[in-house]
Amino acid sequence: MFRLSFATPVEWVHRVESDLLALLSDHAHCELKAAASAQALIVKNLSRTVLVSRLAEVAREEIEHFSMVVRVLDARGGALGPLAPNPYTEQLLARSHDGRICAHDERDEQLLDRLLVSSLIEARSLERFHLLATHLADPELADFYRALIPAESMHQALFRELALSAYPAERVARRLEKLTALEGQIVAALPFAVRMHSGLAPIEVAQRVPAR
Repeated sequence: MFRLSFATPVEWVHRVESDLLALLSDHAHCELKAAASAQALIVKNLSRTVLVSRLAEVAREEIEHFSMVVRVLDARGGALGPLAPNPYTEQLLARSHDGRICAHDERDEQLLDRLLVSSLIEARSLERFHLLATHLADPELADFYRALIPAESMHQALFRELALSAYPAERVARRLEKLTALEGQIVAALPFAVRMHSGLAPIEVAQRVPAR
């Protein structure tokens, strides 16, 4: 369903339930970063009319989701916490495009990777939303995440469609296979935190995994 190489155990849900306000705060920051990422891709690719139009819609929807999460957080007596580094996205972005190609192709390759990485991040979020909707003991919050699933699914598909519209299908498939494996390795090695994209690895295991 999620086209990921690592399946998040249900245990992750049981552990994030220890502080749902912290999870909501992190989720809000994720939505805000997703909107900023879409905007950044627009700025760097202004000549790609279809990409600009589709990503403008994504940015708008991510901001709407940010507002929705903040409202839920506020209704539950919580508030946005400080913005903190996100090891998941930072490692995935840093380790995706690794300079293995010629300089004149670098920008082109970076765009392909950014589109596919964005698709994978949306897929991981979709997986987590599905787990929360299915296994949260809090029925109201479970319903909230269930309502977000269709939009998250469309975003995942959109980034893949944009990649396929700009690059040969075989090239996209080969690169997606490698990035999917990389994403799974990163998640499997991350230690647990009450965050939307944390892992469950013991801290000592995570510390042995290089950042690049």
